[in-house]
Amino acid sequence: MTASSTQEKDRIPLLQKLMFATGENMNFICTGLMTSVLWMPFFNIGLGMKPYVLGLILMLYRAWDAITDPVIGNWSDNTRTRWGRRRPFLVVGAVLTAAVYPLFWHMPLDLTDQGKIAYLIVVGMVYFTVYTVWSMPYYGFQLELTPDYDERTRLAAWCTLFAKFGFFIGGWVLAFATSDQFLDPATGKPDIVIGMRYTAWFIAAAILVVGLLPALFVKERYYVHEAAAQPKTRLWASLRESAGCRPLWYLVGASFCLVLGSGSVNTLGQYLNYYYVNHGDLQTANVIAGWKTSVIVVVGIGTIPLLAWLGRRHDKRTMITAMLLFSLFGHLLAYFCMTPKHPYLQIVSGVFEASALSAFWLFIPSMKADVADADELATARRREGSLNAFFSWFIKVAHTVAFFFAGVLLELTGFVDPKLPVQPPEVLSRMMALYIILPIVIWGLGLLCIRHYPLDRTKMSDIRARLEARRGAV
Repeated sequence: MTASSTQEKDRIPLLQKLMFATGENMNFICTGLMTSVLWMPFFNIGLGMKPYVLGLILMLYRAWDAITDPVIGNWSDNTRTRWGRRRPFLVVGAVLTAAVYPLFWHMPLDLTDQGKIAYLIVVGMVYFTVYTVWSMPYYGFQLELTPDYDERTRLAAWCTLFAKFGFFIGGWVLAFATSDQFLDPATGKPDIVIGMRYTAWFIAAAILVVGLLPALFVKERYYVHEAAAQPKTRLWASLRESAGCRPLWYLVGASFCLVLGSGSVNTLGQYLNYYYVNHGDLQTANVIAGWKTSVIVVVGIGTIPLLAWLGRRHDKRTMITAMLLFSLFGHLLAYFCMTPKHPYLQIVSGVFEASALSAFWLFIPSMKADVADADELATARRREGSLNAFFSWFIKVAHTVAFFFAGVLLELTGFVDPKLPVQPPEVLSRMMALYIILPIVIWGLGLLCIRHYPLDRTKMSDIRARLEARRGAV
């Protein structure tokens, strides 16, 4: 299909694109890095807390998110200030999130097991509440920066590019925290607890910077033209309207399956690297993981222009279908590439899989913006915050289930002692089987969902024409 040209008035100024894209790092720094990379190694291997308990705590966090996301999303839609709807939330959310983050890693070590659980629950619920104050308005903000079908994909490409830099640095956090810089005085060996207590302050500073930049430099396009004068919507009415938005459900279904499939086995992948490929050598395993992340970032950055170019010539549905199939191929390669004989070979399968998954998320925000236009046609209101919160609610549920599975699956393999460098062969065999099979089944269901997504380029051109005939151009 031939790409349409984007009019100059629909383009987002470059500085605003760059500053907004910087904020994309918040998602990885504040949630992905902590829960998918640092959580189990720090609290299970470092502090000895049980995997299933840690999984249940993460479930509680996501369940709490599922309550706060719609509230904050609707609140930001209904906010009217001289600075707009979203920007005040970004400032407050960035400051508070940076302030609370270090508390996770400075938990008092003399607490009982029950005290540690209570501490993590309280700190985590406060932390994820203040992060939601930032995240829901930010992702609602993204849906209203341009009315153009292809400019939305270009913005998402910039966001993906900037997220790669955060992902690159994040891939080395564990290698740094478990390096010889942080030795346990009693054993003389690297100590992840000591390392993370130091590293947490740098991460908090990064949260503050990347969280504030979108608020300071990006303007709200729809606020003056339309949103400032539209009537406010009650939470329950907004939820009903979001539930009636059919295209949104197909995005929810595909994304839910992607998150559930990858999140459920993420810890298994980490532990296979630690205990199968590297025989319990945590330091070496984390260095390999750092190099794996670095290669993934380089390949990901190199493919962004190609993906953006393809996105202008094909429908977004076609692109994310291709990305899901590509990720399935990469994941299957892990069966052959995760081997003690060639520890670095796992980088190959990781590049195929992770690059494709990253490309999937390049197109999803652009498609959510298209859904917001379809929703405006049906409701006569801009409800980006509520729509994104509805979408996010289901993604948080997927994370919740995945976190539960992560702990339970680890227990089901028979894994008991994280201090044991050589795990029983049957344990490692179960880890590998679950790691390979589960995502393939779940991602297959995601492919079925995306097949029915209805908003292609032609449909979106018609929706835009009808909207502008009704309320004028923005």
